[in-house]
Amino acid sequence: MNFGGIRLNSEFTLIKIVLFCILIASAVLVLRNLGHSGITYWDEGFHAVVARNLTKHPLKFTLYDQPWLPYDYKGWGENHIWLHKPPVAMWTIWLSHLIFGINTFALRLPSAISLVVTAWLTFRIASDLFDKRTGLIAAFLQAFNPFLFESVHGYRYSDHIDIALLLWVQVSCWFLLRAIRTGKRKNYILSGVAMGIAYLSKSYLALITFGIALAIWCVKRGKQIYYERRVSDNDRQSEATDAKIRIRLNDIGLQLLAAIATGAPWVIYCLIYYRKEFLWEHKRVLDHLNTDVESWGASWDRPLFDYMPLFYPVFYAVLVAAVLCLIVVMFKHWQLAELFVLAWGIGVIVPHTLAETKTPSATMIAVPPLLMCLAAVISRAWQRRDWIYTSIWMAGMLAITIISGGRTLVRSRDQFDGLKKIAPFIQTNFWIVEQLIGFGILLAIFAGVYMLVRRRNIQRWVWFGLRTVALIIALFYAGRYVQATYKVTERNSRIPLYETSGPRLQREMPENACFFLDDERVGAHFDLMYYADRSTYQIYNEHMKEPRDFKSQAGIARKAGAIPYLFSVKEMIYNYPLFIEGEVDIGNGKMQRYRVFEITETQ
Repeated sequence: MNFGGIRLNSEFTLIKIVLFCILIASAVLVLRNLGHSGITYWDEGFHAVVARNLTKHPLKFTLYDQPWLPYDYKGWGENHIWLHKPPVAMWTIWLSHLIFGINTFALRLPSAISLVVTAWLTFRIASDLFDKRTGLIAAFLQAFNPFLFESVHGYRYSDHIDIALLLWVQVSCWFLLRAIRTGKRKNYILSGVAMGIAYLSKSYLALITFGIALAIWCVKRGKQIYYERRVSDNDRQSEATDAKIRIRLNDIGLQLLAAIATGAPWVIYCLIYYRKEFLWEHKRVLDHLNTDVESWGASWDRPLFDYMPLFYPVFYAVLVAAVLCLIVVMFKHWQLAELFVLAWGIGVIVPHTLAETKTPSATMIAVPPLLMCLAAVISRAWQRRDWIYTSIWMAGMLAITIISGGRTLVRSRDQFDGLKKIAPFIQTNFWIVEQLIGFGILLAIFAGVYMLVRRRNIQRWVWFGLRTVALIIALFYAGRYVQATYKVTERNSRIPLYETSGPRLQREMPENACFFLDDERVGAHFDLMYYADRSTYQIYNEHMKEPRDFKSQAGIARKAGAIPYLFSVKEMIYNYPLFIEGEVDIGNGKMQRYRVFEITETQ
């Protein structure tokens, strides 16, 4: 075969081209409308302001850089020293700001780059564990994952914090896999260093890599673990051999020590300079295990039947079925591939299920291994011409096609009353159970078909036909999957008022200006803080019990050395001297007026 004058003399060359196309297409799509000006209050607004402040002092993490009003160091929503999240992700955004300036494109660019890199890492890990076909399928599913795109674009309760955690967990897992295969200690050290950076991205969730290593070591003590090695270039043949899995307890200890050494300087620094803030935030992290933190408490079934379907739209039941089947395969054959990805995925999901506080993005680091499970089933159905994998794939595709579903029906985190119901999310999203039951029935039917045709000449054609039908259905859902991702980038949320007025205020207003904002959109004050670089306090929004007494608080700010101003977007009459007035084109031929009044002592 010739391609542009280049002879493709191996399947490996073609695989590299396909992978390159997947990564480029993902990069082009994720950059579409990446710089939209709508900064999301949860959680992007906080991280945007903190990262912006880092451009002035890289080692001092602040939310309100100039806290003109009294604050409680335990309240991370209006704190001065801000250690609610570790530093690595914000340092990455800070570096992007230094290179590209203070804008939302620079704010989100590190996440976009990380997304493409994680897709590449998924290919590498899946290729080493299973085969390159599995790697390509898993990489595609991750490269165009709608939830990850929403996180990159800031539309979810997650942003670069969770994307950075995902990236460094995958780096750590990649080095761990290399260490297990080669026995080289430098790979255990590198895995530990990456785990330490993951900890500095989002705390203890990074320990999943340590958990994977410990699980493999424990299994190895009682079982012989096989590693499936390829014996031909085209990956069509393989043999299961005792690959001498090289992992010892002191290797795991070395990995953990490397992680501790990586994270220790930051912890020591915080204990020296910001002890009370660090210890309080550290306590709140641990409180997630047995306390309802910030109303995120929920029953055990929420991650599995509410959050996780958001990561795997349309085909969630198929993925669950593939995972369950690989669990059976793991206990039967004890191969490294199944053990590694299942220890990874289950090691993330089970603790989150048992913890009392459950957040939507906490299982994001389980996306790669679970996608690898589904990709492995699809690959083995074609590679081995195996009836069982063909049946699993086909039964899953038919189940989600026949039984409607695919969308979670939970509208908000407060829809259910705390932890009173046993399994409210299973009841609400029962379509998932229905699809799994349908999968089981169809799988039994295909097993019966196998028993009928296994000794006949038509067997090969029956399973080829089923694989072909499953492929056609899968391609249809893959198109819907990519379409859902495209719609994420199509949203292009724009709030031009603060993007335009903020730089003007930064130029014309004194550095000790303190704004009180009458815009009632939740989080609007962070938009103004980000673009104007001045401390801003919102007068009222729907989450506040009562409006802020900004008149008296203006006096408090003045005594602290600030000059208080009222930034108004409302057509109200204020009895204050008008300082600045302007209009901003907000699209569709509409103009939005804003006024800035100085809150004087005499008023």
